[in-house]
Amino acid sequence: MGPRYHFRLNGPPCTKMETVESMRSEGFDIGLHKTIPEAAYLPVAEQTVTREGILVLADRFAAEAVMQGAHLYSPGVKNCQGLRSGMKATVQDQNGILVGSGIARQGETAILNYHQGIAVEILNSRFHLPPLRESRWYESGLIHLQSLPSMVACHVLDPMPEDVIVDLNCSPAGKMSYLCQLTDNRARVVGFDRNTRKTEKAREHLERLHCKNYQLIAHDSRYAHLDYTLRADKVLVDPSCTGLGVTPRLSVDTTMADVENLAAYQKQFMRAATALVKKGGTIVYSVCTITGEECEGVVRFAENELGLIETDARPIVGSGCLDSKALSQRFDPELDGEGYFIARFIKP
Repeated sequence: MGPRYHFRLNGPPCTKMETVESMRSEGFDIGLHKTIPEAAYLPVAEQTVTREGILVLADRFAAEAVMQGAHLYSPGVKNCQGLRSGMKATVQDQNGILVGSGIARQGETAILNYHQGIAVEILNSRFHLPPLRESRWYESGLIHLQSLPSMVACHVLDPMPEDVIVDLNCSPAGKMSYLCQLTDNRARVVGFDRNTRKTEKAREHLERLHCKNYQLIAHDSRYAHLDYTLRADKVLVDPSCTGLGVTPRLSVDTTMADVENLAAYQKQFMRAATALVKKGGTIVYSVCTITGEECEGVVRFAENELGLIETDARPIVGSGCLDSKALSQRFDPELDGEGYFIARFIKP
């Protein structure tokens, strides 16, 4: 994990600064990104977690969240033998790595039978960060937890108020809500996800962030160009990937077969995007990974098989790049704290 934890400020400029001042007045050391005006950050300090009380086993995803300061929720608990409400507890992952400690808010029976609510209130975590998701700023839609590269990808798309914009992989609506924000809710933003439950979760975020003029469609967007007459000025493609750029990670079990299968999957969305976008329109492709097959390999496919023209992925914020002449943009886990890839295309 890098030295900064980024999140997004939501609302007009005056509201964003009021949010910053409000958080600072309560002791948060908030910084602002020099290039992305909606990007704010907190400094990250790594610390050692020592065992206190009962050991609680969490799944990888829950453990990684706890490691960054989030509370441990019951659905993420795998084992908590002997735990009672009010006890001290230490959370570990499946490899025995201690990620955080705090106070149990439920006992073993309630946690494992009902799978609801906070299991352990985290007071100390490996990366010391406040639980922003439980803050009043988050609940009221003044902030959204979104990585810096994810925000940059939206700026690379360069959304305009008069645009019809399609987000082919919209859940959980982080980028989709930002596109609404950047266009003052004046662009028509259409989001696809094949899973109805995910589109409903996306809707919850969009409503919390006061977004308007959007449409959510539960449909496999690989076939959107075949099943809908929609035509877009701009299309965002942010498909499932190996996620090897996501930090911090407690373990990695990705195989080469996973990489190859996902690269083929990603190309299907690029094909759909090419059919959906108008001539002269823009497509932005972004993934939170670092493999050549899922990054530069998809760029070559877009150029050679789909006839797209790659252009500069600006603004340039990421430090990493495999080729000094590349038009695409890379975030390097070592230099930027996380790995990410962004490419921008024009349909001739």
